[in-house]
Amino acid sequence: MASNETSTAQSPSSETPPSPSDVASGQTSKQPSWAARVIGFTGGGRWLVYLSMALSTLSSVCSFVPFVAIYLVVADVIAVYPNFATLDTARIMGFGWMAIAGVVGNIGIYLAALLCAHSAAFDAEYRLKLQITEHLARIPLGKLESLGSGRIGKIMDESVEAIEGFLAHSLPDMAAAFTAPVAIIVLLFIFDWRFGLAAVACVVAAFAVEAAGFSNKAITEKMQRHLVNQELMTNATVEYVRGMPVVKTFGQTAESFNRLSNAVRAYTDLALDVALFWQSLMPAFTAIINNAYLFVLPVGIVLGTGLEGPDFRTFALDFIFYLLFVPSIAGALNKMMYISEDSMIITAHLSRIDEVLGIDPLPVPRKAEARVPERFDVEFDDVCFSYDAADKVDASRRRGDSAGAFALDHVSLTVPAGTTLAVVGPSGAGKSTVASLIARFWDVDAGAVRIGGVDVRAMSPDDLMDCMSLVFQSVHLFRTSLFENIRMARPNATREEVIEAARAAQADGFIRALPQGYDTVYGSKGVHLSGGEAQRVSIARAILADRPIVVLDEATAFSDPENEHLIQLAFERLMAGKTVIMIAHRLSTVIGADQIAVVENGRVVERGKHEEMLAANGIYARMWARYAQALSWGIGPNASNDKEVA
Repeated sequence: MASNETSTAQSPSSETPPSPSDVASGQTSKQPSWAARVIGFTGGGRWLVYLSMALSTLSSVCSFVPFVAIYLVVADVIAVYPNFATLDTARIMGFGWMAIAGVVGNIGIYLAALLCAHSAAFDAEYRLKLQITEHLARIPLGKLESLGSGRIGKIMDESVEAIEGFLAHSLPDMAAAFTAPVAIIVLLFIFDWRFGLAAVACVVAAFAVEAAGFSNKAITEKMQRHLVNQELMTNATVEYVRGMPVVKTFGQTAESFNRLSNAVRAYTDLALDVALFWQSLMPAFTAIINNAYLFVLPVGIVLGTGLEGPDFRTFALDFIFYLLFVPSIAGALNKMMYISEDSMIITAHLSRIDEVLGIDPLPVPRKAEARVPERFDVEFDDVCFSYDAADKVDASRRRGDSAGAFALDHVSLTVPAGTTLAVVGPSGAGKSTVASLIARFWDVDAGAVRIGGVDVRAMSPDDLMDCMSLVFQSVHLFRTSLFENIRMARPNATREEVIEAARAAQADGFIRALPQGYDTVYGSKGVHLSGGEAQRVSIARAILADRPIVVLDEATAFSDPENEHLIQLAFERLMAGKTVIMIAHRLSTVIGADQIAVVENGRVVERGKHEEMLAANGIYARMWARYAQALSWGIGPNASNDKEVA
């Protein structure tokens, strides 16, 4: 069984911190804080993050030096008042240079902190995008499809870039934000504790307002749902745009496209709730902080009443200093406000990333235990498979005569090396599932799929893909030259080999007719290909790869007669000497197959050669009769009638 032959992927090295997938799957004994996880994405570059935070802290301390210099200047001025002629100007100039040094140090050190932080952040963005991409390649294909391209795009762009922005800006600011209050408290109480208490009362009032907002669990949940709704709206928008021809054909509107309209409404309603929350919380916080002098002024009036002489001078010095210094509290604490907001947002983005990295990958064998087949026959041994997780539990106990929702139900097939198996049947019978299980896009629930006697679960993914070429009904071409599109199958192939593969795939003619021939970039300047032309480029890839097993999944289903003829010629070259599994829609393509398997309701109900199955007068014979009758349909006096064929 596969459980004895395979194991999960190796855990990350000790240098790499637990990934979100480890956390989501419970592989760590204690889940780290969101800040530790964000820093962990930098890997070996985390020292740059710590250095940036240390520099930012030092920069924050430097920002208060000018206030100390101003206090010393005011102290000297008040000390000689009103006899300013005795003022020590050299000492005053020294304090001026002290203030300038504080400003220069604040700006210069902060820029150095940002440089370190950005270096670490860009590396973390690269590492995280690479980690997500590699993880997407390891999860079941169906899970990938259920996520949707729009949602994956938002996670790769918005969520990962939010992590990068947090590392580059918010973390250094966080260090400064938590350093500034300490410096502020020291300065507030070092000169006059009474003014200090008044200023602290302002800070307490502001944070009481902030705490009331951030302790609201409902708004935290809305923030997370807000991001989910963004993803759902993006997926629905992509689907709507891609389906625009159908929408226009039937005169539909965006309003009638329920999934899109519902997603937009849900996004709008939640966005308004979140926006109104911040609109009410932020002004309250900033109004208190920006008017901190209103807390100090009454205290100063009370304390200054009745003072004269030296006592009044001392009081005036402290009072002037506090009136100048207290407004600086606003800048420091506003940073803390935004840091708190960023922490909520980044937590929501981490949960989005976790939803991807938390999907269990298909288990792969350890490198030393991976097996490589020495021959290339394909075998399905009593295979059961369901797309419904609820049915998987009973897969090994199910019997072939029981009813259920299995896509494949106790299917056994053998394809000797160098022969062709054609799989036919009605839509939804399980034909494409056969192709998916051979390529291990999914794992079987019971039984085994083997290549050369080796369970595909005991092979490394690279070795498995090296065994086969896949040609699907839906073709994806990348936005690069057609030459590079074909050469993706074998990156070290020469230009002559690529052109020869295109000739064999019947694609050379239309490619040379394009503006730049093989160097024409697909999708640029309006250059697109028909479905049949794109299919032939896909076949050219498979021919260039020259692998021993070929899997064709309804590759001619939507081709016009001319393109189908050319594709069939290309298939002859591709299939020569190979083990071929052909999922067929048009029965004319399976006549020459070494064996044909008819799949119905997930089971193989008939198997044999074309002539044998026609003679048996079973399901295949009836399918063939209907297919032949459909070919004879026409319009006009000479058209055959539509009398049903038994």
